[in-house]
Amino acid sequence: MPKLVRDIMKIGVPICNRNARLPEVARILALENASAIIVMDEFGACGVVAQSDLVRAFSRNYELLTAEDVMTEKIIEVAPEAPITAAANLMNEEKVHQLFLMHTHPGPSRPSAVVTMRAIVREMGGLEPEKIKSRA
Repeated sequence: MPKLVRDIMKIGVPICNRNARLPEVARILALENASAIIVMDEFGACGVVAQSDLVRAFSRNYELLTAEDVMTEKIIEVAPEAPITAAANLMNEEKVHQLFLMHTHPGPSRPSAVVTMRAIVREMGGLEPEKIKSRA
C-alpha cells in the first residue's frame, strides 16, 4: 500500500499578512524551521513566500519590501489522501519545494498542513516525519 501525503505532512503552517516586512517574514521562517509562509489578507490565503523569494529579494533593499511585494499568488495544493509519489511529481512539475493542504470551509481559506521536499527525503531515508515545533 503506497504511503500518503497525510503520513508525512507537517501540521501547522506559518502565516503572515500582506504588509509584513521581509525581515519579519525571514524571522518567522527561521524560527519555525519552514521553507515557506502563507500570506493572508481579509479574505484568507492570498499567496506564498518561499525562502527562494527571500533570497532573490536580498539584493533589492529587502528591508523595505513586504510579503505582498515578493509573494507568488498561486498556492499549490495537495490532498492528504494523495500518494507521496503524486506529491513529488507535482513538486517537480510546478517547480516548488512544498505543497499545502488548505482548509477552505467554512470561511476564508487557511493553511492547515504542508508537505515539503525535506519530508519526502526523510521518508526516503526511513526517518520519522517532522512534528510541529512546540512553543515553550
